[in-house]
Amino acid sequence: MGIVSDRVRVISTCVIERLRHGLPTVEGPLDHEVLFILDGVGRFQFAPLIIRKVFRSLEAPMGTIVYDWQFGLTGEIWTDLMWLRRNRLMAARLARQIVRFRRDHPTTSIHVFGYSGGAGVAVMACEHLRGRRLIDTLLLAAPALSPTYNLAPALGAVERCYALISPKDRWLLGTGTTIFGTIDRCCAPAAGMMGFRIPRESSRRDRESYSRIQEVHWTPELKRDGPSGGHIGWMSERFMRKHLLPLLSGKPLVEARPVAAEPTAPISVEPASQG
Repeated sequence: MGIVSDRVRVISTCVIERLRHGLPTVEGPLDHEVLFILDGVGRFQFAPLIIRKVFRSLEAPMGTIVYDWQFGLTGEIWTDLMWLRRNRLMAARLARQIVRFRRDHPTTSIHVFGYSGGAGVAVMACEHLRGRRLIDTLLLAAPALSPTYNLAPALGAVERCYALISPKDRWLLGTGTTIFGTIDRCCAPAAGMMGFRIPRESSRRDRESYSRIQEVHWTPELKRDGPSGGHIGWMSERFMRKHLLPLLSGKPLVEARPVAAEPTAPISVEPASQG
């Protein structure tokens, strides 16, 4: 019931927030810190609506920019999930937008938040920055990427990265991605459920890049802060109010652990159909 109640609370909060404040692309001051927000597949926009409500209540001096990478109408989840070619194109456009923003705002700290499928697009955008370290914090919530996706090229563009992982996210990031594929088109449980793994064939330089990422794993103790462990639970307003700003500043209030190496027996992944 906790996972169901998470969904009800998040959806109701988002509906009220959208009715009251809408969803402009840019909101808040951009001269100190800015957060680019990428929601998951289907354009439901849970992440930007919840985050903006939290920032407003905290009077956080951080601007937000919603990056609308999704295709089609709200609820069109399959195209967003499966059209890899388009997702890579949208990631390249985000990278160019970040480069332009840095040129226009040379002293502003840049953070990127990606939720679910949006986490995959955020990672691909960081890859397009080609090692230019323009991003202070990359925060991946319930990432719908395969566990052994090589994060090293993306991590070269960030100062630090956190991934929010829950082993209870078995329906969408377990069964769902095993049947329909992850955002990088592998049929396997996603990293948002399993955690990332440093690929066995990684070079020494790639392995060093993984020192910039840490994972926050859901535990029953976190339930008191809102999330019950399901896919949408990380978008809990209570969790975001307490933990988002500390994570973005590199000072998490909960245990953050390094990414483990891929086991000797590789995690089984099957290539999925690609758009």
